[in-house]
Amino acid sequence: MNTADCYQILGVQKGASQKEVKNAYRRLSLKYHPDRNKDEKDGEKFKRVLEAYQILRLEEKKKSKRSEVDIASTYAEFWKQYDKNVNEEFQFNKTNFAGFKNLFGVNAPETYSHNQEKEPSQISTHVILYTGLGLVALWIILSEILK
Repeated sequence: MNTADCYQILGVQKGASQKEVKNAYRRLSLKYHPDRNKDEKDGEKFKRVLEAYQILRLEEKKKSKRSEVDIASTYAEFWKQYDKNVNEEFQFNKTNFAGFKNLFGVNAPETYSHNQEKEPSQISTHVILYTGLGLVALWIILSEILK
């Protein structure tokens, strides 16, 4: 069964919105449901309505999946282009500081990338954590003493 037949079975125009298709399906499924009608022809009509709705719903899901993939690839392409432009701009504006002395003894790399991250230090993490815990303990002790 092709999509044109599905639209015809549900009684909606080709290219109808998902909401219109769903409303037509609900209306027809209530009309031809085997629990409401004892006629065998109505049971067959119900099966055709159900099949048509499932096919149209599957097509809609495929369309939305394709659009999600298109959005994701467009988004990724944008950021690739952005990073390329930023790197080119950075290279263009880069000044050669190699002639200057390192007055403060800092070991800095020759090149720097804008998205470079500094690795977290375990020592600084522990110092912050235990200082906070110590302050909380001190606050509890002082609040008990001053009651």
